[in-house]
Amino acid sequence: MFNRLLIAAIMAVSFTGGAMAQADMTCDEAGMTKLETDVNSITDATKKEAATKELAMAKEAMAAKDTAKCKTHMENAMKGKDAM
Repeated sequence: MFNRLLIAAIMAVSFTGGAMAQADMTCDEAGMTKLETDVNSITDATKKEAATKELAMAKEAMAAKDTAKCKTHMENAMKGKDAM
């Protein structure tokens, strides 16, 4: 019983950590620079191509001052960095 509770707690913490990391993402020059660095470090060609496209769309949304759309594209770009 204790083992199941412990495993559930560990899983909850691990899932929350990823959501928290994306929640603090800001649609500004500093955020874009960090995201661009992260996208450039992706080694999988398919994931890198998708993340690069999302990054470009995030930059367009930032230029249009559409913060919600910008954050969505930034989060999508970061998904390419994660092991899916």
